[in-house]
Amino acid sequence: MRGKDMDDAALLRQTIRRCTAILVATITITGVSLQRASEAGLLLVISTGTIVYLVNEFFIVAPTVDDSDDRLEGE
Repeated sequence: MRGKDMDDAALLRQTIRRCTAILVATITITGVSLQRASEAGLLLVISTGTIVYLVNEFFIVAPTVDDSDDRLEGE
């Protein structure tokens, strides 16, 4: 059963990636709202990419991690 769950390090990495993406999206959307539309081209690209990444992360099923302890017990 433990082999089907993500380990703590993988969960921490996933959480850090998601939090970083949320911060980047918030900063770029704020930057776009403070600038004129003609000057905010790069910020629009970054914010769109970040939002697509977050939507993608939301719909992807978490990967599983092989339990190496089970393999060592057989030796």
